[in-house]
Amino acid sequence: MSSVMMITAVLQATSEVADQFNGYLMLAYFVMWLIVMVYIGTLMIRQRHLRQDLQLMQKILQENEEELES
Repeated sequence: MSSVMMITAVLQATSEVADQFNGYLMLAYFVMWLIVMVYIGTLMIRQRHLRQDLQLMQKILQENEEELES
């Protein structure tokens, strides 16, 4: 019977210690999601700039082809 009481006491102490770190765990998840969202945002911006560069290059190529035809 005393071993059951001892195990119960150890488990309760362990859960109290584990509860101390819940705030840090939530902070870590928040920081992780923040980093992921910033990374996705930068990828979206880079894609937009690449699309604009591609459109500009197509326009320049079209103008060069028109100059060669005339």
